[in-house]
Amino acid sequence: MNKIEIVACDKDDLHAIQRISRQTFSDTFDEYNTAENMNEFLDNAYSDEQLLQELNDVNSQFYIVKIDGDIAGYTKINFKDNEFELERIYVLQAYQKSGLGKLLLDHAISSAKLLHCDHINLGVWEHNENALAFYQKMGFKRIGQHVFKLGQDDQTDYIYQKKLN
Repeated sequence: MNKIEIVACDKDDLHAIQRISRQTFSDTFDEYNTAENMNEFLDNAYSDEQLLQELNDVNSQFYIVKIDGDIAGYTKINFKDNEFELERIYVLQAYQKSGLGKLLLDHAISSAKLLHCDHINLGVWEHNENALAFYQKMGFKRIGQHVFKLGQDDQTDYIYQKKLN
């Protein structure tokens, strides 16, 4: 039986988060974007400076999921002014389709409920069919969209929301 644990991150986890971020983002989106746009995005979004700023943000929290001590993915949540955002669920390709995404989502939902939030928001790229299907299956409804800049390319993220009673 595998031991699965979710642990809060701090700045000592920066390079693990960086490695997972770059790998999962590349695995998911490389084929849809130019190398130049991907490299620009990855270099900016997952730089040491950017991730350290996010890790030090009092309105954000990262959680790593481990299987038998091996890091399999992470999630990032943001909470400010009673608004709860699930910004990232990143699971390494070798661990996808194993229930870790749902486990991390359930963890985020529990966190939102502990903060007395009545809903969770998140953004999903309009062409990320796997993520769209997953969030719809988990009870999220599309409530809008916004522009997501990937390098020099303007892309569309759908905004999804789940009511929490």
